[in-house]
Amino acid sequence: MPGPYGAADPHRHATLLAAADRLELAGRAAEARDLLAAELAADRAGAADRALLRGRLGAGYGHDHPAAALTYLGLARSGVPPERRAWSRATEAWVAARVGHPDADALLRSAGRARAAYPAPAAAVRLTLARAARALATGAVPTAGDMLAAVDPHHPAVRGEAVAVRLDRIEVQLALGRYEDAAAALDAAYPDLPAVAWPALTAWSGRRLLAVGALPEADARARLALDRPAVPLGVEARAALTAVRVEVAYRTGRPERARALLADARPARSWPDRIPYASLGLAAAGDPEPARHRDLLRAVVADLTRTARPLLAVAHCGPRLVQALLLLGDARRARAVADRLAEVAGRTPVPLWSGLAGHADGLVRRDPEALRAAVRALRRAGARPALADALLDLARSPRVRLPEARAAAREAAAVYGRSGATGDQETAERWDGHLDVTRRRPAPRPPGHGLAALTAREAGVADLLAAGATKQQVAGRLHLSVHTVDTHVRAVYAKLGVRSRLQLARLWDARPVSAPPDASPSAAPRSSRGAG
Repeated sequence: MPGPYGAADPHRHATLLAAADRLELAGRAAEARDLLAAELAADRAGAADRALLRGRLGAGYGHDHPAAALTYLGLARSGVPPERRAWSRATEAWVAARVGHPDADALLRSAGRARAAYPAPAAAVRLTLARAARALATGAVPTAGDMLAAVDPHHPAVRGEAVAVRLDRIEVQLALGRYEDAAAALDAAYPDLPAVAWPALTAWSGRRLLAVGALPEADARARLALDRPAVPLGVEARAALTAVRVEVAYRTGRPERARALLADARPARSWPDRIPYASLGLAAAGDPEPARHRDLLRAVVADLTRTARPLLAVAHCGPRLVQALLLLGDARRARAVADRLAEVAGRTPVPLWSGLAGHADGLVRRDPEALRAAVRALRRAGARPALADALLDLARSPRVRLPEARAAAREAAAVYGRSGATGDQETAERWDGHLDVTRRRPAPRPPGHGLAALTAREAGVADLLAAGATKQQVAGRLHLSVHTVDTHVRAVYAKLGVRSRLQLARLWDARPVSAPPDASPSAAPRSSRGAG
């Protein structure tokens, strides 16, 4: 019989865990989980080993099935040996932080106490990953970067955490808008990291290409990874790669293709398991008919109130989500997303987030000055589609003068064209054409002009002036001061667009009989021209 802290066959247990490690490193995570689950179901191990199996299963489910991960890790709490407790608690805190679980901070504190009681290099790195995940959830990207920079993923004692550390570092670089650094890190990671990392690396590569405006290459890489994967794809990686294709389809004017991809993805409906699918909801914000994805967009907003992390690597989707919500008439959720972007910008003070937060705020408040500031910031960020989006929204602002609007629309079209976003380019060009028609059409007369705009008193003054009365005669006839008559005369001239008494007389004599209805002064009968 197994003892309280041991298995009936310790050698078998160690061999099984090693086999699960090899499967995971080979990118066969589902097989590794099946192996561990089968051993757990066989109930051959003691309490401690059962807890370890649950902890390993929980860690395996962390990226793709966070609800199952938290369940297994919660069950493992009571039985894990003290020397393994820190790793198990840190893993639970890591999963909770990734999905924005309300217990994440408490779990981090518990993991920190366990780590202090039983120091171990692997547990220390896992705890750093959990703390960095919590920082990313709040949008504090530089803080997460500093934490991860302190870890040496090449150290032999933490080799098992090297994949997670390096992937998270790439995520931080993308979230900071350091696209060249991210490209170099991706190039170095492919030959260094095992097959388990390849899907995530391809997803990060596609997101980087989207951000810098290399849409054809992003789509080609994502399509190849989805159609001919080198290793089985997990839920999160598949969703991220599909989201790349969805965004490219929308930006190249193929909404039906994007909708078909979204329909095939079938994202989870409940939190926290829908968090790995959040990239799909963000990509859906690009649909010109956002009502098709109302529930999906609302779910994304709900998730972003818990954690900012889904937005970090596809930051340019933030203003697009705000725009989609405004088109749906959902100003409250649009404001919530704009506030979330502002929080990230406050904690991550780089041009990328300053520009995106300003863009979102400008959309919500309809403030062209905020949009102008967003354009200025995004010019320094190197994120071409984000810049073009802000330029187009500036061009659409009704409070922007025509020359500025046309220049913004034309620049947006040019930037979209260089990015391969042919559909967005056509949209910008159509708007430029619309502005061109607006320029050629005679401007409508502003409200408050014309005969109908005269008050009864102004009409009486005009009638007497047109009949030849002097200002002093008008004042006496209407029992007004000359100063008051002067004020009425200026108003009459402004509303009728005349500059002299002769012009006024001609316009007054040519008016329709019924306009204005109250054109006769109440204080005196109509005089004949020249009456004294």
